[in-house]
Amino acid sequence: MSEASVPVHADVAARTKPRPAPRPRRFTPRRVTAILSHAYIWFCLAVFVLPFFALLAQSLGSRGGSAGIANFGDALGSFGDNLFWSFKITGAVLVLDLVVCLPAAYAIVRYPVPGKRLLFSLLQLPLYVPGAVIGLSLLFTYTFAYRIESTLGLILALAVGSFPLMLTPLVVAMKDLPIVFEEAAVCLGATGWQTYRKIVFPLIGPGVSAGLLLCFIIVFNEYLVTLFVHPPSLETAPLRVFNLVRTNGLAPTTAALAVVMQGISFIAVLAFFRIFGTRHLKGTYIL
Repeated sequence: MSEASVPVHADVAARTKPRPAPRPRRFTPRRVTAILSHAYIWFCLAVFVLPFFALLAQSLGSRGGSAGIANFGDALGSFGDNLFWSFKITGAVLVLDLVVCLPAAYAIVRYPVPGKRLLFSLLQLPLYVPGAVIGLSLLFTYTFAYRIESTLGLILALAVGSFPLMLTPLVVAMKDLPIVFEEAAVCLGATGWQTYRKIVFPLIGPGVSAGLLLCFIIVFNEYLVTLFVHPPSLETAPLRVFNLVRTNGLAPTTAALAVVMQGISFIAVLAFFRIFGTRHLKGTYIL
């Protein structure tokens, strides 16, 4: 090899030597957008969650000889009867709403009801009317025919205000259910009741579970309608909280009862998504 060829090879090697990759930009438009999106989510979470933490801190305060966890003991002890009535009335309202809305949703979707859209819009009116107006209207309407200030009257009043929350998911679920399933069952010899019980009802499970959750959250925490139509001997947990705050301010024991109610609602939502989230809601209109 000649001496002249050595500088040539060195020059070629210098030219082909890989250059260091340019340093990536730390803040690209996409990265900035992602950071702002996460910051917005955390801000909204803080805005909605901070009041609950503030109430929890108030429930652990000291007043009247009790403090800390002892306030929750007092809440579950002296307010246990109020929580019992809340569960009892809520369960009765859920059963009544389900019994009324299941056939109503089926009739609205499957049968040519005249003025169907107008009828469905009118059935949604309780969602747009304040609870105080519903309570007053029920009080003025049915007092002359029936003593509405009773347990049964309270259940009926709460059912009137909450049944659209049960009806709407059921109507949506019925619309998503093709009628060919029912026709196939009838062709195979099933009766109308058998078709509904074994075919329709299991397939509209997402609508049933969503309606039950919405009605439970609303009815369990409702106090305005209860304030107008409850009997004197009955006081639900939300109404007890309202009366105590109005007369005695937000005492730690009252805040403890409110925290317990929030915890029950939160557990109901978690249980709903835990039980029904993987079985019914995947691939549906909810998830």
